Amino acid sequence: MTALSHEAVRGAVRDAGRALGLPEPVTEAFVRLLRPCVHLCPYEMLPEELRKDARPAARVGGPARVPEGVDIPDYVPHVLTIDCAAIPTGVLDIAFPTDGRVAILTETTDDGGFFLHVPTGAETVERHSPERDDGQTRRGPFPLYAVPGTTIPARLHWSHVAEAADYAEGDAGRTELVDRLIEQAESLVDVGWGHDIQLGGYSPAWHDPLEDRGDVLVVAIPWGTISGDDCITYVSGTPEEIAERRYAELAFTVEC
Repeated sequence: MTALSHEAVRGAVRDAGRALGLPEPVTEAFVRLLRPCVHLCPYEMLPEELRKDARPAARVGGPARVPEGVDIPDYVPHVLTIDCAAIPTGVLDIAFPTDGRVAILTETTDDGGFFLHVPTGAETVERHSPERDDGQTRRGPFPLYAVPGTTIPARLHWSHVAEAADYAEGDAGRTELVDRLIEQAESLVDVGWGHDIQLGGYSPAWHDPLEDRGDVLVVAIPWGTISGDDCITYVSGTPEEIAERRYAELAFTVEC
């Protein structure tokens, strides 16, 4: 399967709307909903066309280099370090750092953790994984690679979109057309490498989408990638917290 750029997905949704005969304002309302993201996946999951010049963009587990003076409890494992310069530029619609590294330390048993941006050249100390972390990082260390992607809100229904509701309300034929557009949009963003760690975009939350609380996803970490556990940690914040790099105020939420 070939990786589609965000603009290519938007264009494909427009084409699908035209093919279904939907009014342009209805289709454009769904196009506006699409948000870009970056997937971080193992090499074997990379699209074939990206493998030749692939550069690791992150590492799961292993020792972490963290800023000096940061007090991190010994039992909290290092989950992920992201090489910010290896994340494709101009893709995300959030203010993710473009220099240095981001180290993420958290666990599945608590809604808490550390999102530490380490600028290039900053003084750091090496922190090894705790001797006992309940197996939470038993699949590391290994590299991950970046693939630009697109997301759509989870469990999207035509009634959630004003233009679609105005067009389809009370008309079974029109409702079916809009449902087909949603299905085609969901199929365009449902890629094999899209089930691993995700930067930006909509949260893939099962029960309580953080967007309903006014938060924005920074990173989603499915623990299946890290340890095989059936949980996801969401790191999120308000647009202001993210833009102003107030990372100590970011929220960690575990969903199992």
